[in-house]
Amino acid sequence: MPDKKPQIDKFREAARDLKTDQSDESFEAVVKKIAKAPKLTAEQIKNMVRQKRQTD
Repeated sequence: MPDKKPQIDKFREAARDLKTDQSDESFEAVVKKIAKAPKLTAEQIKNMVRQKRQTD
């Protein structure tokens, strides 16, 4: 029997199950981590793609 909950309620329940953190501090920490990530050259990106294809 299909679940009759609205999609948003399903999403919220899944988020609670995953114990997501909605705080501003958590968001800022993730943004800073991404912002500080080293920039990859085109050659580095190509190598990553090649490695990914070999493992798949």
